[in-house]
Amino acid sequence: MNFEKLYVLLFLGLVLVSCSPKTLGGLSKEEYASWKQKKKELSPADYKNLVEEKEQLEEDNRSLAEKEAYLNQLVAEKNDEISRMSEQVLRLRSAQAAAPVEANAETNPWDHGVVFRVQLAALDDYDLRDLTENGSDLKIVDEDGYIKYVLGQFRDYEMADTFKKKLRKIGVKEAWIVPYKDGERVPLKEVLTEAID
Repeated sequence: MNFEKLYVLLFLGLVLVSCSPKTLGGLSKEEYASWKQKKKELSPADYKNLVEEKEQLEEDNRSLAEKEAYLNQLVAEKNDEISRMSEQVLRLRSAQAAAPVEANAETNPWDHGVVFRVQLAALDDYDLRDLTENGSDLKIVDEDGYIKYVLGQFRDYEMADTFKKKLRKIGVKEAWIVPYKDGERVPLKEVLTEAID
């Protein structure tokens, strides 16, 4: 038993000798001697300044680490917000692509279904565009090399026909009814039976 104790003590002694202050810091003998000399050359005020500077740097490091953690948290929150908004944009785009006709109906109800308009004239030498400034029902359509003027919007063919007759009576001899379906001009015979029923 004594032999074992002696062996353990001898082993611990070797470990302590091999772990001298010179090797504990990872310095070579020359480096250790150089730094020991520099330490001796320091005045107490210089040493105090070094210790205070080290403490201040450690405090600055802790403060910067806290700021970094806070900024990382903000970045994570903003990334989450961007993800939510991106998903919302995708949902809105999908909904918009799925219902283009509904969107047009909401913006202008006259572009959906059958609508009868009275075309006043198709002129190539006069431009009356300034008459539409106040938001009247006068529409100007550039089509087939003519500037076409269309006045009024009616869901009922009979009302459109009455308006056309009044215009002819006051001298607009070229007034006639032009039907539109879903915002596009169509032949009268295509929608007339639908409109009269």
